Amino acid sequence: MHETIVTRLTSTAPAAIAVLEVRGPNAHSMIQKHWQAAHGSPNLDINRIRYGYFRTLPGENTQAGESLVVVRRGDDRFELHCHGGQAASTAIIRSLIAAGAIEESRRSWLQKEVAGLRAVEATEDLLMATTQRTASILLDQARGALDRAWNAIEQKVTEGQTAQASERCHALLRYAEVGLHLLNPWRIVLCGPPNVGKSSLLNRLLGYTRAVVHTEAGTTRDLLAESSSIDGWPVTLIDSAGVRESDHALESQGIERARQAIATADRLLLLIDPEEGWTEEHQSIWQSHSGKCLLVQTKSDKISTMSSPSKLPAAASALSAVTGDGIEELMQTIAKSLVPDPPPSGAAIPFRSWHVEHLSRTLAIQEG
Repeated sequence: MHETIVTRLTSTAPAAIAVLEVRGPNAHSMIQKHWQAAHGSPNLDINRIRYGYFRTLPGENTQAGESLVVVRRGDDRFELHCHGGQAASTAIIRSLIAAGAIEESRRSWLQKEVAGLRAVEATEDLLMATTQRTASILLDQARGALDRAWNAIEQKVTEGQTAQASERCHALLRYAEVGLHLLNPWRIVLCGPPNVGKSSLLNRLLGYTRAVVHTEAGTTRDLLAESSSIDGWPVTLIDSAGVRESDHALESQGIERARQAIATADRLLLLIDPEEGWTEEHQSIWQSHSGKCLLVQTKSDKISTMSSPSKLPAAASALSAVTGDGIEELMQTIAKSLVPDPPPSGAAIPFRSWHVEHLSRTLAIQEG
């Protein structure tokens, strides 16, 4: 290697720490020119962790520099750990480029350091994982789980072993929906008539007050979406306007947006007030989207005070957003609905759309 290369290894998304790699014949001299140890010797010894400051302009005072942890991995290879915001890492990269370094993309770095195309993609996606569960699955793919399974299918196809190739394709596609939602959260819409408790339930599921709650029907006029996770699976919970006939222009717009969200949701929590029971609005949503509906009977804390609660569907989960009763059971039901059969540790899982499309085409050819 004749050039000195600097690469941002971590994502550009805000994080606690950013990691850069600097490698090449001038890596040591470039870093040493900007480096100031916080204490002790200024020397950067191999495999020793050092804390200090990176002065973006040589000679500037310590307070103007970036806090930095340096790990020297070899004679000409260094890791720089700094604050995770883009400003800190960008300032360091620009200083090194001004000194003669060349910036290399993370994808280019990965292609040199990681074996297998899908392992490279998994390593990229791993940087954006939002839960420990999804990160663990992507880490298995980064370690080669999908590449090994993929190569085995290609070998079976080459050898003309059609049945075995098809069987392995089916095994991978079994987890396609899980894989495609590792970074793209499932969209879960809370829906139903006005004043059934959608906003109260959203707040309870999130664990904090996000939506305005009022006894007046029709308070929610627009979609309110918040990111969360359920049993380690990333989800977007969406509060929607109550579905009903309305002559109010603003409420009608909210209702139309609610209907659009219902149509594009992955799952629906169809909420039922125990006093009002099953309404025409429930029946309309159920007829069109029963396959993705989970029935939820709200306000269970009030049932004992009602003279005669309306008849409720037997399959409805009963809960109270006020007391929290039934919330854990609902979350378990949601998780089971999203991923009925969670993949075991180390399983090969297609996680990008082109993986699924390629495997589906391969399967169609083998079974055609």
